[in-house]
Amino acid sequence: MKTLKNVIIYTKDYCPYCVRVKNYLTSKKIDFTQVRVDDDPKTYEELKAKTNHFTVPQVFVDGVFIGGASEFFSWIDDQS
Repeated sequence: MKTLKNVIIYTKDYCPYCVRVKNYLTSKKIDFTQVRVDDDPKTYEELKAKTNHFTVPQVFVDGVFIGGASEFFSWIDDQS
């Protein structure tokens, strides 16, 4: 598997898909930064405008937008 560096996940507190991605990264001992957007609507609006993706999680790896949970796990499978 490719080394995951500079992982940032934009999440909301009540999001089961966010939990799934975070649990996966934690189980693989991959460091990540979580940015909660449920308390910061301005950041969330800017994020949606930047990615054209309107749900969470939104996962970035080394500055590249990967997508949401399903796109992230597909991307992981492609890296294997």
